[in-house]
Amino acid sequence: MLSNPYLKTLLDLNVEEADSLFIIYAEQPTKRFSYTCGFIFNHFLKSNYKITSDVLEFKTSKHFKINYSHQKIEGAFQLIPQGLLNEIAITPIKPIPSFKNEMIYFYENNIENVFSYDVFSAVFYFISRYEEWQDFKPDVHGRFEADASLLFQNKFHLKPVVDSWITELTESLKDFYPTLNLPAKTFKIISTIDVDNLYAYRAKGLIRTIGAGIKDMLKLDFKNLKERILVISGRKKDPFDIYEDVSNFCFESKIPLIYFFLFRTGTKYDRTVNPETSCYQSVFQSLKKNYALIGLHPSYHSSVNKDLLISEKNKLTEKVEEKITLSRQHYLRFNIRTTPKQLIENGFDTDFTMGFASSPGFRAGTSHPFYYYDFEVEQSNSKLLFVPFCMMDGVYTVYKNTSAEAAYTEMLTIAKEIKKVKGLFISVFHERTFFDHLYKGYGTLYKNLHLKLKEL
Repeated sequence: MLSNPYLKTLLDLNVEEADSLFIIYAEQPTKRFSYTCGFIFNHFLKSNYKITSDVLEFKTSKHFKINYSHQKIEGAFQLIPQGLLNEIAITPIKPIPSFKNEMIYFYENNIENVFSYDVFSAVFYFISRYEEWQDFKPDVHGRFEADASLLFQNKFHLKPVVDSWITELTESLKDFYPTLNLPAKTFKIISTIDVDNLYAYRAKGLIRTIGAGIKDMLKLDFKNLKERILVISGRKKDPFDIYEDVSNFCFESKIPLIYFFLFRTGTKYDRTVNPETSCYQSVFQSLKKNYALIGLHPSYHSSVNKDLLISEKNKLTEKVEEKITLSRQHYLRFNIRTTPKQLIENGFDTDFTMGFASSPGFRAGTSHPFYYYDFEVEQSNSKLLFVPFCMMDGVYTVYKNTSAEAAYTEMLTIAKEIKKVKGLFISVFHERTFFDHLYKGYGTLYKNLHLKLKEL
């Protein structure tokens, strides 16, 4: 459970202490069911609830009643269970989608005069990341990528469908109980920056600098060579040095900002400035001055080497001079069976990896944070919170080679979908994306996008 009050408020996880608003009847309540109810009623509806298997208690309760059983109970809103929440362990069976009113659904019941699908099972399947525990074909980096996703395969990955289902449930509950009054929610945005390489040219050491200069000449990239010489000679600011500018912008615009720093170098996939150098301190101080949060960007091999994770976290903690509990995996290398356990063992309580590298959209179908569900012990683990993001700059600059204008349009379209469900829009940019020589127009896109999001 998150202990940081600021982060709990930022992620809209606070629920007022009050009497239960809902009582939910289930003949055999399971840990899967409890986990799902926690997400729907606490995280999404900001309401308290009670689960009971005592039918008499349920019938006599004065709370708003939700009957999750095949049994008809007069005066209660009914949902028909389809069995997933009463199962044990993982099966290879994937739910079959159906389509209605431009929306995708799962676990339909085809029974008249009741809610048409088992929203509890549908929500559980996606937020528990059941499909990542099932067999799938990983990409070249061992990741669960977009093309393995059931929502992507059915072209619904750009909509927060889980949030839409819960919104539909909410509207049906309000129709059934006209006096139902739920706490207000608002659309929120958070900017996050992954720092894969602290500087483009500065602080790289003599050998790396000479080697990079030779590569520029071999590629006939004399514009980059000139830029490198100007920066190294102190006549121009390093193009990756966006830290103070971006943190000032977010602070003045009242946009929450989180930086994730890669803190390992010297490998094929980890190529930042040496963490032992002193140049990080001034960067961290400028970020903390504007109240930006700082997390670790665990290196490429840390997801399979716990000693690396420990070392990187300790080094970053020493440099930042504050407790590090936030993470987003470098290259988004994340294995649902092992990575969460490593993060928990090493004191991380919030992970921001839940998204795709190759596509925008919603990996878990939701824009809301949710806790890790461990199928090996069949229960929720509130020691680790997943915070999903909906778009990353690399989708457009690396995978799709999209113009800044086209990317901006799609990002706004996704944001408007999140706005409908009063969810959380989390963007992911990298320090290199602000370098116009590499990605023309994307630095301007960043500021224009986030200012526009403030207006939605």
